[in-house]
Amino acid sequence: MLEVNDLQALVHAPIRDGDLVCLAPQMHELFTVILVRDDRCWLRDLQSGLDTIASRGLCRRLGHEASLAN
Repeated sequence: MLEVNDLQALVHAPIRDGDLVCLAPQMHELFTVILVRDDRCWLRDLQSGLDTIASRGLCRRLGHEASLAN
């Protein structure tokens, strides 16, 4: 699991369909982005499989791809 102080893994980068993200301040839950429209993201929780809608501003893109986007 990600720790709140694991700043190396959390990069604020443009969110796109298919990205792996977490939500600030709930950085222990991982989501996949189903769809991005305007300022909203349709997300699927990787553990529970439940869907949610979140503001794009709350999403933090994860992984190597995020560091390349900056």
